[in-house]
Amino acid sequence: MDKQFIAQQEIETFTRTAFQKKPYLFEKVDASGLLCWDDINYLLEKDILDYPRIRLANDSNPAIRGYRGFVSYTLSVTGEKSPHVNRYNLLKSLQSGSTLIIDRCQAYFENVRKVTDYLSSQLRCRSTANLYCAWSSTPSFGLHFDNHDVIAVQIEGVKLWDIHAPTHPYPLLSDKSFDFTPPAGEPMMTLRIEPGQAVYLPAGYWHNVRTEGERSLHISFPVIRPRKLDVIKTVLDSLARYPELREPVAFSSSASDNASLQMMLTECLKEIDIDLWESAIIQDCMQQRYVKFNLPDIRTRDVRN
Repeated sequence: MDKQFIAQQEIETFTRTAFQKKPYLFEKVDASGLLCWDDINYLLEKDILDYPRIRLANDSNPAIRGYRGFVSYTLSVTGEKSPHVNRYNLLKSLQSGSTLIIDRCQAYFENVRKVTDYLSSQLRCRSTANLYCAWSSTPSFGLHFDNHDVIAVQIEGVKLWDIHAPTHPYPLLSDKSFDFTPPAGEPMMTLRIEPGQAVYLPAGYWHNVRTEGERSLHISFPVIRPRKLDVIKTVLDSLARYPELREPVAFSSSASDNASLQMMLTECLKEIDIDLWESAIIQDCMQQRYVKFNLPDIRTRDVRN
């Protein structure tokens, strides 16, 4: 991934016209070198994936979402329990229309991780990556919305995206689409996403995705940015430094006490720099939370120690 994932001119057009506003089709992204089937097969053979990091979805069989029978456990040569992807059970599920999903796959594929870093830098966000492999036209989740923005990059095959307008704009991370009534009627648009293209959906847009053809491979990049509520919550937390506001509410409150509290709160809020707090929260959000290691070279240590 030495080349730019998205051309700078297009990313600028996207952030100016569509980001956090409406769906957007990236006509050309550099998906070459992200990963291939050999990479996925090798990962499945390594006995390091466990449920629910690796999971299945099938809109025709909702129970498959909780199915973990394709992961078995064996003992290593030293007697430790380790997960093992059962080839027969996995293939049987995939042949029945299930989609294979590997969450946070940037941890396994270096070029995918580079894209999450790129998106974090360009969109001032936190990003991760989820891998979807499908061999049938059966949708994975049916009509649903995500509680975060997403950029889905098509690597192989073709996906059809039926997109509906939000019924619950700007959902919080605690909001789940199955708690809401899906929209009726025809979608506002249907996008046909081919290899080398990507679709962007803001949080809250309902969508149903299905495979056109024999198989599909795509990566979905969640885009997480702070909300205005996050800024307000942080500002409120900062008020804890004032002893007057930490004081318990009076046992017998009075209008004068409440007026005094109102005045005190107003004066405290005057000292808050919203721009500064917002900038700090965005910078914190962009941190990918990688744990950096810098283990010393044991060859340089003094063996006498």
